[in-house]
Amino acid sequence: MTNDQMQLFGGSWTEQKLAILAEYLSSYNTALKKQPFTRIYVDAFAGTGYRQQRRSRSRMPDLFQETDQDESQGFLKGSAKLALETEPAFHRYIFVESDAAKVSELGKLGQDHPDKKGCIQVIQSDANAFLRDFCTNQSWVGARAVVFIDPFATEVEWATIEAIARTQAIDVWILFPLMAVNRLLSRDSRKVHRSALGRIFGTDEWFERFYQTRREDDILGQSFEKVTKAGDFDRIRDFYLERLRGVFAKVAEKPRVLCNSKGSPLFQLFFAASNRRGTAAEIAVRIASHLLENL
Repeated sequence: MTNDQMQLFGGSWTEQKLAILAEYLSSYNTALKKQPFTRIYVDAFAGTGYRQQRRSRSRMPDLFQETDQDESQGFLKGSAKLALETEPAFHRYIFVESDAAKVSELGKLGQDHPDKKGCIQVIQSDANAFLRDFCTNQSWVGARAVVFIDPFATEVEWATIEAIARTQAIDVWILFPLMAVNRLLSRDSRKVHRSALGRIFGTDEWFERFYQTRREDDILGQSFEKVTKAGDFDRIRDFYLERLRGVFAKVAEKPRVLCNSKGSPLFQLFFAASNRRGTAAEIAVRIASHLLENL
């Protein structure tokens, strides 16, 4: 492993998201341990299983320039590692990663958890493609799952979120790249990343929500249209919540805002439950909401 690969980032925002996830996974398995379901954990952007600095190869605005490199402090447990340590345990663990080197590192997690080695599945794949296939082809009659979506930047497509909701069997945590999405919404409406925003939100309605068009007169009295950005972090949050409510049974109404050490918002951590049978989604959202607001 190179020195560059050894660079890690920590900081309070990563600690917050992982603490919330860890508590939820434990509560989830405790609640379902006497139920006849196969419990599955899916980490859609698993990395190496540890927290390490990630760089997006996308040409989208660079979100991670907002993180503080001096917050780095050695190898720390990431979501995959925390999931494997959760008690009660899951029956299956699926770690998805597109990078071959990271896939190789994930494959070594079984050595640290020999009791779970046969339960761990490491898959090299695009996360969107895998999740849509998994949601469609997995039998949900006797299975339930928690999916953690922690993307590098703005890779997560709305079609993937819809596929998760259709299962009516998955609870999902979504680390939403708030800062990156805000940058896609350029102040100059001619420079807006329309295709990327369409993939993220699954609709073109975002333009009407985040931009205002009004007619003005120039110095010669000629009328023209002026388009200005009206979207801010709160509007982005509210619109994404609205989109989630439209497809999931229940959604936690107060996502956690995760900021860097300078107080700049980087992400929002959303939770949604897809199970429309009985009170399962209501209970899940009650637990998640408590963690989002208090942990």
